[in-house]
Amino acid sequence: MIYYPYFRGRQYDLRALTEFAERDHIANIVPIIEPVRDVPALPKTIKAFSQHHHRLAVIQNPQVDHYDYQAAKRYPIDDLFEQPGIQRAYVLTPLLPPNLLDNSLVIVQHYADLKLFLDHNWLPNSATLLTPPEARIRQLLAGRHFGHLFDHYAVPEHSFEFSTMPDSFWSNDIEFAHQYHEIGFSDYLTQGAAYFERGHPSRTVTLHLIYLANHQVRIRHFVSDQHDDFKHQREKYFEALAKAVQWIKSQPTKNQTAATAKLVALSEEHHFPGMGMLKALTIEHHLEIMERYLALD
Repeated sequence: MIYYPYFRGRQYDLRALTEFAERDHIANIVPIIEPVRDVPALPKTIKAFSQHHHRLAVIQNPQVDHYDYQAAKRYPIDDLFEQPGIQRAYVLTPLLPPNLLDNSLVIVQHYADLKLFLDHNWLPNSATLLTPPEARIRQLLAGRHFGHLFDHYAVPEHSFEFSTMPDSFWSNDIEFAHQYHEIGFSDYLTQGAAYFERGHPSRTVTLHLIYLANHQVRIRHFVSDQHDDFKHQREKYFEALAKAVQWIKSQPTKNQTAATAKLVALSEEHHFPGMGMLKALTIEHHLEIMERYLALD
């Protein structure tokens, strides 16, 4: 069973992935990067996975932001696909040349696009597909290598509404994949499928940490007390962090990670590293918990 976490290649995504690449025993986790910026962190991350003999997929036709429209890249990555473990991935669109798809990872977003390629025999059997978890799509893919891509992150209209349901079910993707004879599964972590070119302050600071319970993955939300305006981000961070640390210290070892240890240290040092670092730590925690979830299979 393979887990394909889907990233949009932001700075904090790439930072977390570079850290994760240094871990051992992550053969069943193959991150997907959809590049959004021509930044030095992108080739650095790809090289880190290759150097540590881990697998990584990079989308060749990104559909968000403007990376694909920059003809001349300051930090090119084309030569890095000759490195072992680095795979080309594509988002399936009607204009995608079929000759590119041998041994690739293909992200299917729409039933109509998939049916078009299958009807014309444009989709090689060597391709691995990640698709929406729809019955009509599974019927088309009988006998092929495929898994599901699902956005588990349900976002309320206002972040402070997470406080009304601080703990909830996240996924049982392994059970679902086995039921439908899939080779793996993918999600957008705790960031969601929606992509925004620019970040912005939030009225509420919220930490999202997944954890294991009864062979399933659940999620816990830690919400700052203040949410009346966009000010006092640092103070809101410490409010949310204090709640998270109290919960972390109550958890069994299986739900504690290197990232949660760093969160505890930040709290004890009363240090605010910035929201980007905070997001990177929650990503590192997510990947380590998912590594343990896969080990339950």
